[in-house]
Order: sequence, then C-alpha cells, then structure tokens
Amino acid sequence: MSKVLLAKQPILDRNRTLFGYELLYRTEDVDQVWDGELATVEVMINAYLNIGIEQLAGHYPVFINFTENLLTEKHLAKFAPKDIVIELLEDIELTETVKRSIKQLAEEGYRMALDDVTPALYRRWHEAGVMKYLTYAKVDFMETKEAFRRKDLADTIKKRYPSVSLIAEKVETLDEFDEAVASGYHLFQGFFFMKPELMESFEIPAYYLTYIDLIKEIDRMDFQLLKFAGKIQNDLSLSYKLLKLINSPAYRRIGRINSIERAVVLLGQAELKKWLYILALRDSLQHPALKGVDALVKSSYYRAKMCENLAEILVPEKKQEAFLVGYFSQLPAILRQPQDQLMAALSLDEIIEDALNNQENALTDLYRLTVAYERVDWPSVEILTEKLGLDDETVFQAYRDANQWIYTLFD
Repeated sequence: MSKVLLAKQPILDRNRTLFGYELLYRTEDVDQVWDGELATVEVMINAYLNIGIEQLAGHYPVFINFTENLLTEKHLAKFAPKDIVIELLEDIELTETVKRSIKQLAEEGYRMALDDVTPALYRRWHEAGVMKYLTYAKVDFMETKEAFRRKDLADTIKKRYPSVSLIAEKVETLDEFDEAVASGYHLFQGFFFMKPELMESFEIPAYYLTYIDLIKEIDRMDFQLLKFAGKIQNDLSLSYKLLKLINSPAYRRIGRINSIERAVVLLGQAELKKWLYILALRDSLQHPALKGVDALVKSSYYRAKMCENLAEILVPEKKQEAFLVGYFSQLPAILRQPQDQLMAALSLDEIIEDALNNQENALTDLYRLTVAYERVDWPSVEILTEKLGLDDETVFQAYRDANQWIYTLFD
C-alpha cells in the first residue's frame, strides 16, 4: 500500500478557541490516482495505530472523510464513537443501504458531518430524511461565494434542524469569520485566525517582557548559571512553571529534576532560553486581553519544533535559530502587534529576522516548508521537500515528532 502523509487542519469555535481537527492526507506519489476508500483506511491506520491519535490531536475530536462503501464496512466499528467524527462526502449516493447505515451509525453514537453543503445538497438530504442524523453541516465559503446565500443556508438548516451545528470552512479572512459568526455558524475552519488583528498602540505585554528580560540576561557576556538560578528561585511562580515544564515528557531527561539550580545547570544557556520562550507563550493563554489565542500558541509551538527538527537534519549548527524562526512567526498575531516593531523591540538575530521577512538564508526554506505543511499546501510541500534534498518520510517524521512534542507540553 502506498504511504499516506497526514496533516491536520484546526477547527475553531466562536471564541477562536480550538475545537477539533480535520485529518487530511496526501500520497507519496502525487501523480497517483488515489482510491478514496483506501486513503481513509490508511489515514485511520496511521492516525490510530502507527502514530496514536492522542499524540496527533490531543483530546480534540477528529474529522475523517468517509466514502459511501466505508459506511457499511464492519471493520471500522472498532473505532469508538468518541474518537472520530465521520465526515460524509458530498458525492455519496443516498441509496437505501446508505440511509440505513447512516441511521445505524447515529444510533450507535457516532457523530457525522456532511461536507460541502449547498442548497441543492441540503434539499437532497432533507428529502431523503437523513439530515436529522447529522451532528454537523459544513459549508464551503469559497464554493458558496455570496454572503446572503451562506446566511440563507444557515438559517434554513438551523430552523429545521436546530441540533445540527454549522461549520464554515475555508474561512480565510477575519471579515469572513465575522460574517459567519453574524450568520449563525457555530464552528470555523480555515486560516483566518492567523491574520494579525492589531491593537491601536504598540505595547508588548508586561508579563512577556519579564521573560524577555530574563532571556537577555542569559545572553550577557558575564552570565553566571548559578546566580541566574538564584534569581529564578526567588520567583515562586516562575520556579513552579519551569520545574513542571522540564519534568514533562517534552524534555528528554533521565530522572526527575527537583531543584531550579540543577535544572539550570542541566539545561544550559541555549536550552534555558528556549524553555523561557515556551513559558512566555503559555502565559498568553491566561492573559485576559489575548482571548482566543490557543490555536495560535499551538501553531507557534508546532512551527518552532518543526523548524528545529528540519534544521537538525540540514543545518544542525543553526537549530536554535531555526526554533526561534518558527516561534516568532506567530508572535505578531498572538500579541496583536506589528511584526516590524515587535522584531525591533526584541532585538532578534539577523538570520531570524531575514527568514521571517522571506529573505533567502539557510533557514528560509525550512520555515517555508514548515508553514506549507501546516497549511496542507501539498504542491508547495513537494517542491520544498525536493529543493531541500529531503524525502517525504523524513518530512513527515519531523511533522509527527513536532505534534507529539506539543501533546506532551499540554498533557
């Protein structure tokens, strides 16, 4: 069986908080005409058996495409209803057998979503009597372009099937997100949340600057590890956060670390800086002025670790800088500040700034590949993988490891 490469796309709620993921795939042979049923089976085998769904998506629900025949396949019954959302493709023929299968799956507790709902598709499913078995209806905002049609469709479904949650997919701008919220949609899929929503005045939050000051101290020529450990120990909150983080599976260690002094010595300057950056972003999740940033924070962590993983293969001497390229790429959207002012205030190394500004250097293509994989842009993934002299398996392993690392951070 040809190998399938997995990626996930976030689904957010009205508060822009992470709700779940859709699992998407691509075969290693992009020219292959890929059988949809085989692909779905391969996606599920990869996600549940080879990788572990928790390490890919955490505790969030996972949407997986199903073809007509797979609805009646008995071997799929081994997947518990709580683990998946069955996404029914729009070209499924509503035969009596299929309708019975949909009814039975609903009675067994499986959640189902109808993909690419249009007025015509809605009418067909309504007249066939199967809309009532759905949990979600997905409306493609690129396919249904007129705002009034998107609202009319939402109103019709909500009126007749109030238990069905509406998902607006391919929402790419904040204006489209606002429109979808106003039209009554419940969940949202697309990359609108990565668009910076800038505050009126430039101000880096005080809690973030506290971490930056510590990081700058590490960079000083006269830096002393034990003296720095004493400074952290005087901050009970920071001591607790740092010990908890480095005793998590995200940090590969032997034995438990019980003292800040030992932690600082074992980590060293470069790793210590990295973990302080990680803690700074985690604090964003509790900051009242920065609501709805959890998906962005996870994206920042993914990009940081994916860039680091790729750099470890290609330019190991630059892996710390690669980590920071990924990390800082989402900071303007998280802190809602302009990138140029933010970069200037943080005094980043030139190689990091250049990569973020799309200027060619040793890290630029690593960063581009990281973002392309996140956006499920398979053509760009293929081009960049070849350009960097990598293979699909290596890139997927880097992606998989990055997601496993994020899972351990939030476990």
